[in-house]
Amino acid sequence: MRISWGYKIMFLYLGFVGIILTLVFSAFNHEIQIVSDDYYEREKYQQDIIDGTFNLKRLNAQPALELTNEGLSITLPEELKGGFSKSGELWLYNIMRYQQDYKTTFTNHQEDYFIVSADKLSSGNFIIKLRWKQEDTPYYFQKRIDLP
Repeated sequence: MRISWGYKIMFLYLGFVGIILTLVFSAFNHEIQIVSDDYYEREKYQQDIIDGTFNLKRLNAQPALELTNEGLSITLPEELKGGFSKSGELWLYNIMRYQQDYKTTFTNHQEDYFIVSADKLSSGNFIIKLRWKQEDTPYYFQKRIDLP
């Protein structure tokens, strides 16, 4: 018995509709998390990030990261040391779960290093975002790390 071309087109069409409906219903079950609640407000800081990245690259040095039992230590490059007052923010952004993010702001920070204590860290993939101003010059550092 031979199937006519009309039935073949109908089976092809029903298969296509079935695949599309499966994709639509599976999209409703997908959990979507936005990165930041103040997404549009953060857009105005983008120029500071561009300038900060340029200023840090001009130094030809990056902050040093070290993971110890006490936590994560971030040491600024030698060119930026000297006890100058710094203000900005440090954000450990978890790529998979925003609940594990760690964010802090600082003003009049005199040390040349930052320490995130071990009790505030969790294992996973993170992006370190350090944005600060020192003597009215913006700096920005970003690096992806994996914490055990």
